[in-house]
Amino acid sequence: MDVDLELAAGPLAPARARAAIDGMDATLEPALLHDLRLVVSELVANAVTHGPDAPVELRLRVDGPGRVRGEVADRGRHGTIAIRESADEGGGYGLRLVDRLAHRWGVHEGSTHVWFELRD
Repeated sequence: MDVDLELAAGPLAPARARAAIDGMDATLEPALLHDLRLVVSELVANAVTHGPDAPVELRLRVDGPGRVRGEVADRGRHGTIAIRESADEGGGYGLRLVDRLAHRWGVHEGSTHVWFELRD
């Protein structure tokens, strides 16, 4: 099961993103599903909090056994440097959590369009 969702920017966006993930429980192992919920919650919450008050796009793809790839885009223009700096020591805990849980993650150059990969 894949997810392609546009979420209205607002306080309910993270919960709606998690609800979409719940449909993946037959495809993903519980531990991976748990990590996916945390990563998506954090990235969507960041998009709502720091983004330009525009819809947030969420894309998730199961990419083989025990692997899921995702993207969260908020149409912001703060760019790669601002996101990476906030994941360093001076930033919030959330992106450090993403950094710890994701096998790989990054930001498309010149945007706030975040991609990630999780594995069992």
